[in-house]
Amino acid sequence: MIKIQEPPIKKPDWLKIKLNTSDNFADMKDLMSKHSLNTVCEEARCPNIYECWNHRTATVMILGDICTRACGFCSVKTGKPSQVDEQEPQRVASLVKTLNLRHVVITSVDRDDLKNDYGSMIWYQTIQSIKREAPNCTIEILTPDFRGYKPSLDNVFAAQPHIFSHNIECVERVSKQVRIQSNWKRSLDVLKYAVDNQMATKTGMMVGLGETDDEVFKTMKEVLDLGVRIFNVGQYLQPTSNNLKVQRFVHPDIFKKYEQYGYEIGFDVVESGPLVRSSYHADKQAREFGLNSNIL
Repeated sequence: MIKIQEPPIKKPDWLKIKLNTSDNFADMKDLMSKHSLNTVCEEARCPNIYECWNHRTATVMILGDICTRACGFCSVKTGKPSQVDEQEPQRVASLVKTLNLRHVVITSVDRDDLKNDYGSMIWYQTIQSIKREAPNCTIEILTPDFRGYKPSLDNVFAAQPHIFSHNIECVERVSKQVRIQSNWKRSLDVLKYAVDNQMATKTGMMVGLGETDDEVFKTMKEVLDLGVRIFNVGQYLQPTSNNLKVQRFVHPDIFKKYEQYGYEIGFDVVESGPLVRSSYHADKQAREFGLNSNIL
């Protein structure tokens, strides 16, 4: 019997993205190339790249552009990564200084091949280099789980980033399908360990992967109870035909309900909307959070 494949769900009007480039966009692209740096904006095909780059903000991706994992939602290349580039931390810091950034977001691929520390010392050196070159810039990091290896997390915490972020990505029920080489509970453990180490902690997730709204609310409460202070939620968009299909498009009114619920239960900052991603409006979130916690 031939199985008829269902057509993809039609993208609603509220998800239409204006493709608008400017001199800032071209300048950002040129700067990334000159500093030989990768961005998650490009590698993960972020829908906000035009808006963010036009405003001269970007999320730098360290430790190469090849990931050792193959998450169903992500378009970053998977395979055997290249050797660690020991000069990368200084190049990132030079870029931050050149751009005169007030707030920077750093992320990375997973480096499960680096069994000694999973790349955490490059994280440490990158944060420290930025602090030397751009002391007035606040630093937000979005890390992998380092396979839950606490010495690696300790290395990162020792560098004292202003905001530590690690994404749970989705609700627990669909997590194994979405992140086949990751572990939902391990992500919670990473967040709890960050809180226990006095990190200002942030997490985020996608909807549209088969979850229910009740599961979203339950997940928000669960991470809040860990001590997480900043929460992001956005619409999953299928980046390539090889990635997971969108199961539903969540209306902006529902995203508003997520935001209202998040503030009601006690988050300090909630960013909720169809195009919200981990680092979307991160500088604004940092300022909002800083008003309450004297981070900035």
